[in-house]
Amino acid sequence: MNALRYMSPPAANCHYKRKVLPAGILMVFWLSPAAHAEYRAPAGEKPAIRRPGAASILPGGRVIVPVGRQYVTGVGPFSIAISPDGKRAATANGGPNRYSVSVIERSGDRWRAKEYVVPADAESDSEDGDWRRVFMGIAFEDNGKLWVSEGNSGRVRALNPSNGETREVIDLNQDGFEDSYTGGLAIDRERGRLYVVDQANDRVAAIDLSKKRILASVRVGRLPFAIALAPGGSRVYVTNPGMLEYRPLSGADPTRIRDTGLPFPAFGFPSPEAASGVRRETPAGTIEAPPLGDANSERSNSVAVINVSGPGPPAVEKFVRTGLAFGEHSQGGSSPSGILATADRVYVSNAHNDSVSVLSARTLELETEIRIRIPTLEYLRGVLPSGLAYHEASGWLLVAEAGMNAVGIIDTRQNKIIGHLPVGWFPAAIAVRGDDLYVTNIRGHGTGPNATEKRAFRQSFQGSLRRGTLTIAPLPGRDELPKQTGLVYDANGFLPRKEAAKELPEAIRYVVLIVKENRTFDEVMGDITTASNGSVAGAPLLARFGEHGIIYPDYDSERPRLGLRNINVTPNHHAIARRWSFSDNFYASSEVDADGHHWLAGAYPNARTASLLRAVNGGRSRRSVHPDEQPEAGTLWHHLERNGISFRNFGEGLELAGVYQGPGLKPTGGRYLTNVPLPEPLYRNTSRDYPQYNTNIPDQYRATRFIGEIERDFVKTGKDLPRFLFLLLPNDHLASPRPEDGYPFKASYVADNDYALGRILEYLSKTRWWKQMAVFITEDGTQGGVDHIDSHRTLLLVASPYARKNYVSHVNTSFPGLLKTVFRLLGMPPLNLFDAAASDLADCFTDEVDFAPYEVVPIARKDLFDPEKAREPAVR
Repeated sequence: MNALRYMSPPAANCHYKRKVLPAGILMVFWLSPAAHAEYRAPAGEKPAIRRPGAASILPGGRVIVPVGRQYVTGVGPFSIAISPDGKRAATANGGPNRYSVSVIERSGDRWRAKEYVVPADAESDSEDGDWRRVFMGIAFEDNGKLWVSEGNSGRVRALNPSNGETREVIDLNQDGFEDSYTGGLAIDRERGRLYVVDQANDRVAAIDLSKKRILASVRVGRLPFAIALAPGGSRVYVTNPGMLEYRPLSGADPTRIRDTGLPFPAFGFPSPEAASGVRRETPAGTIEAPPLGDANSERSNSVAVINVSGPGPPAVEKFVRTGLAFGEHSQGGSSPSGILATADRVYVSNAHNDSVSVLSARTLELETEIRIRIPTLEYLRGVLPSGLAYHEASGWLLVAEAGMNAVGIIDTRQNKIIGHLPVGWFPAAIAVRGDDLYVTNIRGHGTGPNATEKRAFRQSFQGSLRRGTLTIAPLPGRDELPKQTGLVYDANGFLPRKEAAKELPEAIRYVVLIVKENRTFDEVMGDITTASNGSVAGAPLLARFGEHGIIYPDYDSERPRLGLRNINVTPNHHAIARRWSFSDNFYASSEVDADGHHWLAGAYPNARTASLLRAVNGGRSRRSVHPDEQPEAGTLWHHLERNGISFRNFGEGLELAGVYQGPGLKPTGGRYLTNVPLPEPLYRNTSRDYPQYNTNIPDQYRATRFIGEIERDFVKTGKDLPRFLFLLLPNDHLASPRPEDGYPFKASYVADNDYALGRILEYLSKTRWWKQMAVFITEDGTQGGVDHIDSHRTLLLVASPYARKNYVSHVNTSFPGLLKTVFRLLGMPPLNLFDAAASDLADCFTDEVDFAPYEVVPIARKDLFDPEKAREPAVR
């Protein structure tokens, strides 16, 4: 089977240059000769297409051709349970937006799938007994009773798997514990005990199922995640992927946030301030930011071993750290994610290190680390090992490899990887029953389009289209593995290509990345149907924010507002596309806004991060990368610094847990009430005068602050501009109309965004750095609109003296391909497997140069948006 037989030959990829790096920091990563090989996604110029039962082309150009049979589940099936009689498989579907339990029942040789959807509003804050969410945990007590975790309600619920009816509910918010967040489950059927991970309280609760009461709670490590029961039930093992101690700021008052919160995070990590704590001044006085603790303590990136064998209360017997320690050889924690216990071994998957730790069940000592590496790309990470299962007859350990849409097979007798099987998109959980393999795929086959060329689907919201899948397949023979492994490598772009890379202009020295919010290609640029090199895959009737937009009336309880028709909402977006280059085959890698910012920062989300981001979707905090989420090679910011590339950040990475966003918070747009840090390179290179995401603040203010800072710090001083600039320009996310503040329509925010973009580009094009500059413009995600190709398709604009004129790129690529292009232009090697194997945007550039500056296109209609009237709402 060849995943590429559905594909045309893709464009050639980049050629990497070796650079001299600072000594002692991950240097080994960049010395491999494989860095000179050429890699690219297999799709070429084929667009994303969802094909259940056949080869699906994913947004970004990878391909999935799963083995076995595929069964549709609810959204985000992060965990799986098999009934004792083997006749049912159940998945806990953690959303976002739609939470459910799927049950797949066997009848003879056939399986039948059904879904029990959570009936209540998941966003409601009421504290009654309604069922609102499902999160991670699922386990069969017997063939007729299925336990699931509810996440932020702090409860576990028992269902009848035949009809979904609730049988019992147990609340963990008792005995002095509050705000419980129930996650992973392990069940001891012999003793009638259910063990529940409470992520919010860093504990495991032991429940007596016969008496329906909590027997005991055991404090474990930081941010506990996965759980496993030892054969015989004498021990419980829990992974702790957390790294640091996040605590409130001493002196910060949630009732006086503006006066007592910090306008910027307290410190970067790692730093002396993060290690010892620090005092900062606010208008109300001094506050104290407590230290973060030891990143390599026994409670971080470890396994807690709980002894539950005796009649006494359970107790932690030992902590065992797994994977690489944070420090010289890793910019992040190991992130132990999946765990499985056999009679003599305990296996732990380390998501950030692409490895599996093997512990002795007798001595509880680390025996070995099994590394999962891609031939010729051994120096890069991105396999993302997650869930684990064991096939006793063969001695095979099965590993869900979320980063390569596969299942890895490890021969435990040799402790080495012997092959890979292709499954669905982002496999997370895995089980074995007899000789059959069960794999949950969080993103299934993808979403496909959410509109025709003429109108949006009735259920057009991307969250309504998402579904996961369950792969059920017989385990292959060992002789089948080479063929399947080759298919996996081919489908992910991991095979070196013979074609030479497309060249990029060597004159480009400065790169600017402008990231906006939530718009699809069709709703902004669908009315562009031709370019200089041919047709564009647009749908003019979907271009509500295009050159002939229709601004539908927005109503509130008091006064309806008249709509506007045939209005140019985004004249600058269109002028940029017509003058330079754009793509009609570029996709957001994200499912929700939050993971879009992870992808754009080079921090691909692992299963734990993906589950949490879906669970908190809709809230703005946690969108940015936290230290526990930093992969082994670090983020974009670490990568720039270790390669000697100067940079300046405007607004990105600041939406950390505990930040408050509201009116009256200029210039940064937020107040911080906890000690959650920024990555140290980002802390040192981020503007204190530019707002983060906060739609109360006009994008005109952002444009003014950006221009002012460049003038002050670089133009007037004569200093060189940093080689990389990152700007967050978020108001096209939309918000409620505020006519009194200059925003009479939701679309007014898009007009604000467009004009600010034009002002920024005009300014940059008139600086002395323009002759060596490339500007990339994209969105963080696509949840807000519709598209007739795929709901993930979004904007990508390229402005540069070296960009092709009125050129449309058809290369199927996404955020990793964008970062790959940035890295090539700056002379940097790959950061991870995702950008290394992506297709870049080299076709957008030419050696025919035009240095003429850009002139901003003014607002078309002041009744849509008047920049002179735009302001923050009054503080009440």
